[in-house]
Amino acid sequence: MDVEHGDDVWEALRPLCARVMSVPPEVVVPQARLVADLGADSLDITELEAASEELFGVSLRGTDKTGVSTVGDVADLIVSLRTPAAHSPLAR
Repeated sequence: MDVEHGDDVWEALRPLCARVMSVPPEVVVPQARLVADLGADSLDITELEAASEELFGVSLRGTDKTGVSTVGDVADLIVSLRTPAAHSPLAR
């Protein structure tokens, strides 16, 4: 996770993940795997996606999530979607 740009994302994402996955916040660390470590199922992932879109004002629909398996990966994806350059026509 890119800590320099993701601090605000991380501070909001950590309790969100804990609530959605019904785990204590202290186990939600950047390297925690959503499924293997936090026990997320497909409904949890869908709920996390919807809540993240609302909380961070990004759209995760249509994004490539194949490499997203950890909480840090989720934070990085959100940070990249919130970066102005990610929305620039030149970035495509």
